[in-house]
Amino acid sequence: MTIVVRAELRIRSGKREEFVRAAAALAVAAGEEGETLRYDWYGCADPHEFVVIEEYTDADAAVVHNQHCAMLLQGIAELADMTAVHLHGEVGPDLEKWAMERSFAHVHRPLRLVP
Repeated sequence: MTIVVRAELRIRSGKREEFVRAAAALAVAAGEEGETLRYDWYGCADPHEFVVIEEYTDADAAVVHNQHCAMLLQGIAELADMTAVHLHGEVGPDLEKWAMERSFAHVHRPLRLVP
């Protein structure tokens, strides 16, 4: 089952252009990962708010992405604050632990609906 991540970020004052460059580099790096299916950035009316939608083949692929892009993700963290993140799917123990350690993180598991 795929993992879908929606992360919301608020850019620190005066860091927007640097953030956009860092986000572009992160998108390129994610595009090189075979198990990353989607990595799209979105802006809105507030020039300091951004959203990234990520999709991975499974929880392990999401963890591999975080390891592969650790330096780029650290750069993003120096430019912006993550205000919310929603993880959708069977997240596995590593992502579950990560989410439990952050008040802004939420895990959404699939419903098992019986017809």
